[in-house]
Amino acid sequence: MVVGAGITVWSNGLAALDTLGVADAVRAASNDLTQVRIIDRGGRELMRQTSQPGSIVALHRRDLNAALLAALPPDSVHTSTGATVVDADDGVVEAAGSTDRYDLVVAADGVHSPTRLRWWPEAGGEQDCGIRAWRAVVAGAAEEALTVWGPSGECGILPLPGDTTYVFGASRGRARDEGLAYFDDWVDPVPTLLAAIDEPIVHELTDLDPVRHPVKGRTVLIGDAAHAMRPHLGQGAGLAIEDAVVLAQYCASGVFDGTGFENARRRRWAGATWIARRATMLMMPSNRLLGLAHTVAPLVPNRLMLGAADRIAGWRP
Repeated sequence: MVVGAGITVWSNGLAALDTLGVADAVRAASNDLTQVRIIDRGGRELMRQTSQPGSIVALHRRDLNAALLAALPPDSVHTSTGATVVDADDGVVEAAGSTDRYDLVVAADGVHSPTRLRWWPEAGGEQDCGIRAWRAVVAGAAEEALTVWGPSGECGILPLPGDTTYVFGASRGRARDEGLAYFDDWVDPVPTLLAAIDEPIVHELTDLDPVRHPVKGRTVLIGDAAHAMRPHLGQGAGLAIEDAVVLAQYCASGVFDGTGFENARRRRWAGATWIARRATMLMMPSNRLLGLAHTVAPLVPNRLMLGAADRIAGWRP
């Protein structure tokens, strides 16, 4: 089973994990990202993103999964394939050859959510961003955390524990069709690290207009099923973790407060999606806008350029 490559968790996600008692375990399996330099493909520094120790971490996705699983009682997680919500209003699910009714069904079945497509037809499907993304973990630790911006493409380099590095990127337009070869003439260590990739995980990016009413009867959408966003904000996992914690808060009385959950999350999802879409234009501008975006970036104080991302990361339970 593919469990992904690397992942970043910002302070909002860590705060949510703190309420579950697992943030320390996640930090212990992570590399602390106190500084990320942002440069153009020729190596010119555009800005620096700095953060307090322990507020942004990078780790392997499997280690995040392991930390969450370790906090649960043994044998409390059961997986099956082909689970289907056959009645959203009444919380009826068919899985592993049996049909059962639940007080609450949490559909966290991803951007391509069959549950959303069947029971929320008004929400529509995901939208093609016209961007091809790739990611991998390679041997050897990078000297520093970098984000490299270029015309119609971007590349990220994040050191991970265990003498490994998370390498990821995306491209669009004609660059999309060139694959990793598009980055061959970018500043080192980009081409060196890409040459070390055996088999990247590649997918076409899609996003989703946040579902305005994610609660239908006894069923609720959370995570990418409700608000899949572009990865340029680095908040996909963080918002999904938030969703789970807030959902638990609105179940604390023993009766799920669906209206309260929707009101608590709707503006949050909309704001993060809006910022992620604008971040794409800054990080991987078209050739026509490249000069303007990368000329202006070094002249603008970091707090202004990165302020929107910081506001998203400032959420607390």
